[in-house]
Amino acid sequence: MFTEKLSIKMRITFWYTSLIIGITALFLGTMVYIGGFVIRNSVYRRLKNTVENTFKRIEFHNNELILDNNLDTSVTDIFVSIYDKNKEFIYGDSHLDFEFSDSFSENNKIKTVTQGYSRWYVYEIQKKLGNYGNIWIRGITPASVAERNMEVIILIFLVIFPFLVLISAIGGYFITEKAFRPIENITKTAEKISEGNDLSRRIDIGDRKDEISILANTFDKMFDRLQNSFDREVQFTSDVSHELRTPISIISSQSEYGIKYLKINKETEEIFESILDESKKMSNLISKLLMLARMEKGNRKLNIENTNLSEMAEIAIETQRTNAEKKNISLNRVINEEIYVDIDESMIMRVLINLISNAIFYGKKNGNVLIEIFTNNGKVICKVSDDGIGISEEHIDKIWDRFYQVDPSRAGDNSGLGLSMVKWIVEAHNGKIDVESEINKGSIFSFELPLNKKIEDSV
Repeated sequence: MFTEKLSIKMRITFWYTSLIIGITALFLGTMVYIGGFVIRNSVYRRLKNTVENTFKRIEFHNNELILDNNLDTSVTDIFVSIYDKNKEFIYGDSHLDFEFSDSFSENNKIKTVTQGYSRWYVYEIQKKLGNYGNIWIRGITPASVAERNMEVIILIFLVIFPFLVLISAIGGYFITEKAFRPIENITKTAEKISEGNDLSRRIDIGDRKDEISILANTFDKMFDRLQNSFDREVQFTSDVSHELRTPISIISSQSEYGIKYLKINKETEEIFESILDESKKMSNLISKLLMLARMEKGNRKLNIENTNLSEMAEIAIETQRTNAEKKNISLNRVINEEIYVDIDESMIMRVLINLISNAIFYGKKNGNVLIEIFTNNGKVICKVSDDGIGISEEHIDKIWDRFYQVDPSRAGDNSGLGLSMVKWIVEAHNGKIDVESEINKGSIFSFELPLNKKIEDSV
């Protein structure tokens, strides 16, 4: 049904208006019927009264019919004619030339007679007039009189009906709009929470006691629980990271001391070096966890400055050249010069280095990595492409999650935190990040930032 494609507000307005149309049509139809009944009864009553009054003004005296001088047989669309006992016309208006029927209206009933294209209401009575005997009095009136009155009523209703429908539709829409306004607030609040990092937002539509208020309060309670859970998770991450920093530092320093000062054989030295390498990885992981915790709690401030992104990209590329040479990967670039953008330089440098290092790590030997930076429609676009192993479609949406690794067996030094941090940094700069990938053909990571748009320096 087409209404399923409409919003709830429009559906309610549609059904409300349809109901009003139905009720109004029924009401107007009833009024037309009642109006017609009343008008016909009024015509019938005037017709009967005129005929009865005519009889009262006729007398039989000295073997003669005497008619009142004030008798008028044509009264406002009602025509009266008088006939003797032999049905011969005596007096009145007989220009219509109705043929007299042998059977008169039973019980003084009014009948409808059609003559040509006209319809007439006919009322006939038979009365005894003294020694003269019976006389017949006939009254007729055109049905068009009642029909004209009905046409006026119907015309009035046809003029009023569209206005009633229009007023009902507009009124219904505004009533529905007002009733659904709190739901729009709920939707906007939920969208802002899902788009950003501010879980402290609440709907708070006041002290109303209706169903929508109950729904809004339920959502607020749910947001409270989400915020509490999130805060506990962030606090736990921060606490654990702090607690691990000291023992990891001790492990690193002791391993370095053993390698440098102790007299050990080659095998033991390799063990110490392995411990030292792993402790450095752990230390790097802890640093990332602490930074994520600070960013998610809003404690990490962005130091926004107008920065030459083109030069930054060149520096980021040079930092990864050694890693690229180990796999004989060519680092190619298409970077527009002098692109300035308001950013936190250290944070965006992390983004560039992370994306380039990932492209090298997952790229194939003797392959290519392409870094592109250009402007388009008031935005700066950065792309990092590789021709490596690619990412399957089932993993695309999950790569931004913390600790998620497409292939843990090939993770190497990667902790699974890099892309999560990259996404957070880009979105904190009011930007967007996306990825296109195909298995065994490579991936294209691209992010866009607004050109010279003011960014809040606290997130």
